Amino acid sequence: MDKKYVENQASILINHYNSKRFTTAVQKGKVMIKKFPNQLIFYNATALSLSALGKNYEAIDILKVALNLSPKNIYVLNNLGLIRSNLNQNREAREYLERAISIKENFMDALLNLGNLDLKEGKTESAKKNLYKALEQSNSSDTDITINMALGNMHQQMGNFEKAKKNFEIVSKIDQGNTAADKSISTMHRYLKSDDPHLILMIKKLEKIKDDENLKLLYFAIGKAYEDIENYKESFKYLELGNNIADKQINYNTDNDKNLFPEIKRIFKTSIKNKITDSNKKIIFILGMPRSGTTLVEQVVSSHKNVYGGGELSYMEDAIKKMLNYKAEKSKNLYESFKNLPCFDYKDLKIAELEYTEKLKSHVYNEEFITDKAPLNFRWIGFIKLIFPNSKIIHCCRNSMDICYSNFKNSFSGSSLGFCYNMKKLGNYFNMYKNLMSFWNNELKDKIYNLSYENLIINKDEEVKKLLNFCSLDWDENCLNPHKNKKPVGTASLAQIRAPIYRSSINKWKNVDDELNDLKKIIL
Repeated sequence: MDKKYVENQASILINHYNSKRFTTAVQKGKVMIKKFPNQLIFYNATALSLSALGKNYEAIDILKVALNLSPKNIYVLNNLGLIRSNLNQNREAREYLERAISIKENFMDALLNLGNLDLKEGKTESAKKNLYKALEQSNSSDTDITINMALGNMHQQMGNFEKAKKNFEIVSKIDQGNTAADKSISTMHRYLKSDDPHLILMIKKLEKIKDDENLKLLYFAIGKAYEDIENYKESFKYLELGNNIADKQINYNTDNDKNLFPEIKRIFKTSIKNKITDSNKKIIFILGMPRSGTTLVEQVVSSHKNVYGGGELSYMEDAIKKMLNYKAEKSKNLYESFKNLPCFDYKDLKIAELEYTEKLKSHVYNEEFITDKAPLNFRWIGFIKLIFPNSKIIHCCRNSMDICYSNFKNSFSGSSLGFCYNMKKLGNYFNMYKNLMSFWNNELKDKIYNLSYENLIINKDEEVKKLLNFCSLDWDENCLNPHKNKKPVGTASLAQIRAPIYRSSINKWKNVDDELNDLKKIIL
């Protein structure tokens, strides 16, 4: 074997990966694995590239081969842990990451990934310990950036905004082109005037930033700043620029959900409803359109002594996909999996129940109830009641224009909310959501609690009492002060939710009334 040749090929492959040429990296990586089946670097780089393309199961298969070749290779173990975490297979992820750390106690990559996994599961003390330990091992500016971003996110979710700002400021000092730090700072910072130092700094960066990803984040951050100082026209201009980039990146196709939603109705109507699971799990599902108040409602409910705040879990969608035997790399979309299905039977429901409850085991709690506030669970309401008959469904309702405008002005992680970045797509999705919710309310009637965001804001005491009564919870005074809830919050509402309930979010869309004419034509 020509060692220099292998090193050169590995360098080329890693360069493809770092430059986000993932398809090219996969093609080259597979060739190199065949040519040099004992060189683990080719397995690792190929698997990470596959994962970046959303082909996580294929990535795991490649890494399993590598692990058979070298069962104690910490890089293979770490990558398996990272990819399992991407698939929300948290228990398996933790096992791989802890195995890597047991082999090399101060292995920075695994400590970082374990810290992020801890945070995902609400284990804040463990997250803090692992992330700071990772920072101690950092020996390059690149890893300093990655770990400080993780620490900033951790402090931000815990409501420690000053500490979070310090982490993000460190990132900005190391790399002024990293606008993810600016975007994170903007969510916590209250801009009072146009000569705010951070706003001026961001505007100066506009001339220097060339790549779309960093520009997008900067546009959203500047848009938020201008909204704070009530320069709504300037705010909307930058928000629109950010949305245009995000829309192009994600390329959400309305037809996928337009086809899916009727199939959901059809399958629920034909599914066997007289033989539901015997699950006694008490889960409070808080759902609705994103930005409809789900975070606030979860903070209210999880302030109760008998309720554990689970956060925004993807477990129900994972459970639905498990029933369908759906794998993203093998199916174009969920509609393709639904359309040939006659119904869900008892066996399917048990598969979903076991998938969901297995993932719940990664959350350590003693409370009687757990919340799941993934907004898009509104799609699965009927199936939730078949899978978990003891569950409670809280549907968060809010003024349609406020919901849509709030979605439009926020940048979300991942691509699951791709409909938010284009007014026409957003309006059409909202109408589909409204139609599906009408179906669920008709089918399930009093099993869904439709909670008005505006009523909760205006008549807090009365609405909280009614909400707790629906959830079969005794009165708890703590629920009137959700801003004191110490549960980590990782959504776009993370700053607002740390303040007492306020009314200024009602009818905020009217500040940009003229710019929303196209949206009004669709949803009003």
